[in-house]
Amino acid sequence: MLTLARLRRSVGLRLELKAVKRHRSRLGRRLAPRYTEYLEACRTAFRGDRVTSPEIVGQARVFGDKGFTSFWTAENQRLADAMLAKIRREESSGADIWDADGRYRDEIYTSFPEIERLFQGTLGAFLTEVYRAHFKIFFGVLYKSERLAAAPTGSQLWHTDGGPGTCINVMFYLKDVSTEDGAMECLPWDASLAIYRKELCSGEVQRRIRSGENERDVKCGLYLDEISRSHRARVEQPRGKAGLLLPFRNNILHKGGYPEAGRVRYVCVFHVYPSAAAPPFVRYRSAGIAKSGSYPKDPAGDF
Repeated sequence: MLTLARLRRSVGLRLELKAVKRHRSRLGRRLAPRYTEYLEACRTAFRGDRVTSPEIVGQARVFGDKGFTSFWTAENQRLADAMLAKIRREESSGADIWDADGRYRDEIYTSFPEIERLFQGTLGAFLTEVYRAHFKIFFGVLYKSERLAAAPTGSQLWHTDGGPGTCINVMFYLKDVSTEDGAMECLPWDASLAIYRKELCSGEVQRRIRSGENERDVKCGLYLDEISRSHRARVEQPRGKAGLLLPFRNNILHKGGYPEAGRVRYVCVFHVYPSAAAPPFVRYRSAGIAKSGSYPKDPAGDF
């Protein structure tokens, strides 16, 4: 016979899993719905233009099914090449442009006008097609990834970001990227959800965390074990030429950025959300899109 405490826990787990599936977010059933509700409000208010190419429509459909996709255009390669050329000129001059985490020190939107052209081109068309609404950029960062440690750490391990389900992360590769360069690996949403269900229902995971083990280590270990055991064939690792775009939902399981020795990965990472108004490109040109937090506490906020 179930005790009252066990019954409450069982009901709570079912409600939590239902919310994760509905909102594609691990924020929880109390916080996640407000972001989905805002997306629906943005769609209702949208009066913009969604006329786009069949290719973009197809990529948006793939994204909806798997939680990620990838695509390349010659124009995006030209933008990536121009950005990388500037970076390499700065590196050749001896400028100290990278911090200890390999992040570009300056604000990137005001440093690289190519980023605006990227969002006004196929990337913007894709985002508008997925959201069926306008979009806005919460932040953008630029990384240089190298083999600096004997083993992968942090985002180089399987993880989810845990933000709102309406967030679309976008990776923009500035040079050709291969497995050896640490190209990102993705697990489709349905498989990610199955693993999260095991995590949430696992008393062992919670017991180890309560006993003092590092929460991230425990969870990353579970993800690796489950993927290796049951989902290895589902993992995808998009690779390609400079200018490759990889949009993905922040709550799919993913990892990347651990290149082979002597290899380097240059990549921009953007976090994008739906908006009730057109992207404020004029404001971005002066204020930039520097990171100010993990996710917006108010989905309707100005950013």
